[in-house]
Amino acid sequence: MNPMRLRIRLLRRLRQWLPPGLAEKVALAEPGAGWSGSPLARLALGTGGSGRLRLRLEHGVAAAIRRRGMEGLPAAPDWGGWQPLGRRRLHFKAVRPEGQVLLLDALHECVWLLWREPSPVRMNRKY
Repeated sequence: MNPMRLRIRLLRRLRQWLPPGLAEKVALAEPGAGWSGSPLARLALGTGGSGRLRLRLEHGVAAAIRRRGMEGLPAAPDWGGWQPLGRRRLHFKAVRPEGQVLLLDALHECVWLLWREPSPVRMNRKY
């Protein structure tokens, strides 16, 4: 499959998972600094996630969050709401009951989606 078409399909599928107010405000980030390069990776989040995807946050949304704090965040009702991380109120976390975690970094204008892969089902058949 064409890599560009694959990116478009991935972004379309990803937007179905995200909160409605945030879905149209993100784009896939170019490959580069991965999760280990994120300042959020040092936080003890307790997710144990095995999948990570970095997204770029629109500059206007990030600027509104930097100015107004939690008031500038889009609503995330299915995600249990936003929780601030740290004293500066520039990093936020939203957790879905299914195990996905959404981390928003207004300072670096990025959003991270973390998830845990389901454990593999073992076959216990004897032949």
